[in-house]
Amino acid sequence: MASATKPIILEKEVVRFDKHQIIQHLVLMISFVLLALTGLPMKFHDASVSQWWIGVWGGMDTARSIHHFAAYLMAAVCVYHLLYLGYTTLALKRPLPVRIIPGPGDLVDLFHELQYFMGLRKEKPKFDRFNWREKFDYWAIFWGMPVMFLTGFIMLFPVAATKLLPGWVVPASFIAHGDEAILAVGWILLIHVFFNHVPPGIFPLNKSIFTGRVPRERYRHEHPQEYERALEGIEEGSN
Repeated sequence: MASATKPIILEKEVVRFDKHQIIQHLVLMISFVLLALTGLPMKFHDASVSQWWIGVWGGMDTARSIHHFAAYLMAAVCVYHLLYLGYTTLALKRPLPVRIIPGPGDLVDLFHELQYFMGLRKEKPKFDRFNWREKFDYWAIFWGMPVMFLTGFIMLFPVAATKLLPGWVVPASFIAHGDEAILAVGWILLIHVFFNHVPPGIFPLNKSIFTGRVPRERYRHEHPQEYERALEGIEEGSN
């Protein structure tokens, strides 16, 4: 989650996330899982496994109600996040989290890391507070959620929508909603979960987003630019 909060370096750990960021991620994760588990079977309702899974939930009406609840929950956490950013920047006077904004350097880091994975470079790129995957994860929400919310409401209220918009928006929304859902689930499972929650070298689970803390040596390895900058601040403060 985006924040300009500086990491707190302890003896053995680095505090990376505050309690609000932990809560936001947890609610987002729960709502996303519920949406995927109920939405995909409805999209592929003709499949026998989908019909069985919808039956597990108690039928189509129950699955649809849970899907709608999860959508409202996700919308609520989005509002929570925006309020959090406003409060931390305006009330607490923290700087805007500009390091979450993608830049040309992220494209360089992408190709640098691909070269590392292919054995063409000996070292990984040195990341700051957020690497290119984390930035993509964050900003994907801002293009994906408006699509999902808008198309979802059109499907939820098709009669009202066609009073204001042409009739073709309803089937178009159905296609866009389902395809965006498949894209989101694919990215989360193949990229986000692998690199952030069960990355190679960390067993059985990267717990940092649930505890807010990262082992100091791992943080130095994964985010060397921010780690070195934080150390410089500590040294300057002690002088």
